[in-house]
Amino acid sequence: MRNSYKGYKQLSNEDFKHLWESALFVFDANVLLNLYRYQSSTRDNLLTVLEGLGDRIWIPYHVGLEFERNRLVVIADQKKRFSDVRKSVEKSKAGLIAELDNLQLRKRHSLINPDKLVIGYEKLTKEFLEELDELQKKQQDLTDFDPLREKLEHIFNEHVGSPPVDQEAIDKIHKDGEYRFNFNIPPGFQDNDKGNDEIDEFLSGGILYKRKYGDLIVWKQILDHAKSTNTKSLIFVTDDSKEDWWLKVNSDGPKTIGPRPELTDEITIEAGVDRFYMYNPEGFLKYSKELLHTEVSDDTIKEVRDISVSRSKVKDTQSFMRRSRSAKKAVYNWLTSQFEEVTINRDSFPNFIARSEDRKLGFDVKMMTNPKTLVHRLREMIYRSYFEIKENDFDEMVIVIVLSDVEDIEMATNYCVRLTENMPPKLRIIIGVGEVDSSGEVVDFVPYDDFSAKKC
Repeated sequence: MRNSYKGYKQLSNEDFKHLWESALFVFDANVLLNLYRYQSSTRDNLLTVLEGLGDRIWIPYHVGLEFERNRLVVIADQKKRFSDVRKSVEKSKAGLIAELDNLQLRKRHSLINPDKLVIGYEKLTKEFLEELDELQKKQQDLTDFDPLREKLEHIFNEHVGSPPVDQEAIDKIHKDGEYRFNFNIPPGFQDNDKGNDEIDEFLSGGILYKRKYGDLIVWKQILDHAKSTNTKSLIFVTDDSKEDWWLKVNSDGPKTIGPRPELTDEITIEAGVDRFYMYNPEGFLKYSKELLHTEVSDDTIKEVRDISVSRSKVKDTQSFMRRSRSAKKAVYNWLTSQFEEVTINRDSFPNFIARSEDRKLGFDVKMMTNPKTLVHRLREMIYRSYFEIKENDFDEMVIVIVLSDVEDIEMATNYCVRLTENMPPKLRIIIGVGEVDSSGEVVDFVPYDDFSAKKC
């Protein structure tokens, strides 16, 4: 049994020691792109660690391609931060002055004089914005010479994979990706919705690529390289935190255990790799300091962690917004099977208006990932629905709660029972579950129960 389930076997301390002593280090594009987001000291620290690995570093061709395709986007985003900060500071200053003016302290209070605060705040913001202007002059522009790019080209000069042989080689991966995504085989199946909001395909070097299969292309190129070079130990460093790369277990919140067992099995079977592991940038730096005795400061590790966390939160928000939109679409499809006429309300609240004979009903949809927040959100929606019924002459308003897990039904039901005891007439709550596909989008809405003041 010891060697039968290698994907689930944890590496021993001795295994980790051998791994770090002999492994080939492979880096994802997001690790290289993050260098543009770090402060100069952190960036230099990480570059020194990369240089210290010598010939033990490598990137797949597709990683280099993704770096080149997204480099200017990241630079532009960093440059945009200056204007975002400036607007935030100016908005804050204007808001403070307006709030103090509204209090009319000079007329209504003999002791409180806000002038000192206003003058001091204006002086502080003026100095900060002047310093911001000076920093912006140092910020790399899109057309400037890029010293970071040149440095990376030097470090990875002889350590970049070969491009695909032809279109047929990439088409084969695309076809394999369709099969793998249907059965949630990692990596990359959570990227199945890439291309829904923008063009999926792009052309490079005469070859047409599909963006959603980017992770799989990188993985396949890693397998091919490891096999052709007889690599026995390999470490992959990526800032991608999704579950299509990592094994995660829910224990008082999601806990990352290590790489997906399927990936370990595949690289062992297909490429003959004996030891495989994955790290995020923070873990890579932390263990390179411990096991390779590299000089990495605590401030560097902290900033790398903070950048990864902030990027993960942005991606989580974007993912939730996509799922929320798909949940509304699924509810709309369900409503069309229940009513003669259903229209989308461009005024946003409620999301849909349904008509049946001479009745007019409003339906507003909310996707909920945590039922513990349900009470607060429902109270807001009940309050708004009450006025909507009066103002727009609805015969009934229905709040549709879409949960992401059947196991949350019981908790959500208990909350709704308590709330509906004091709920106004003509208002109803429907609780259901959104069934999702391999990309995480809601494709079907299944109602479980409904609640109204009359029913309770």
